Amino acid sequence: MGEDGTVTLSDADRIARRYPPRRRGAWIPVATVLAIIGIPWMAWAGLHAANPDVTGKVVAFDVVSDTRIDVTVTIQRPDPARAATCTVVTKAVTYDTVGELPFEVAPGTQELTTQVVSVRTFKRATSAELTDCRTA
Repeated sequence: MGEDGTVTLSDADRIARRYPPRRRGAWIPVATVLAIIGIPWMAWAGLHAANPDVTGKVVAFDVVSDTRIDVTVTIQRPDPARAATCTVVTKAVTYDTVGELPFEVAPGTQELTTQVVSVRTFKRATSAELTDCRTA
């Protein structure tokens, strides 16, 4: 800077070298490619996950002993003629998984099926959840 407060040419060059001009618009092609790929994938994933082949939930459970829990589950299948496979996971008071049992739901005539599953545990279970259901 000059003595009178004006910016000299050498100061302007030094500032330009220190702070190069921004690259405007370099992100636009990247964002466009991500949008072209991402939006259809997100729509497909949302629609696919919104309409699963089989759904289920735990209706009740009964802790029979320190090594066994009986879990009542309800399974819904749009096509009851197809068999399904589900998994029950049981947890202890410390949230540790203490038992896990995959089981099969046989083909039938009803869309809703209720089934009692006995799960052996290595420690006293305090809760049960249905983690995975799919057509066999």
